[in-house]
Amino acid sequence: ITHARPRELSALSKRHKTVTRTYGGSRCGKCVRNRISRAFLIEEQKIVAKVLKAQQITTKSAK
Repeated sequence: ITHARPRELSALSKRHKTVTRTYGGSRCGKCVRNRISRAFLIEEQKIVAKVLKAQQITTKSAK
């Protein structure tokens, strides 16, 4: 991000005004990292729950 006064900032191109990553400048880097890791863990929990449910169904049908 380039340091500039408001008048100069309006003349700069978008790549000079934002950070090239997800949530480009509206969130800090640590916040983005936390969001990504939280989303990953939530998806992992969903997968584990699905696997456990499938295992319970197979054990019930085997009995």
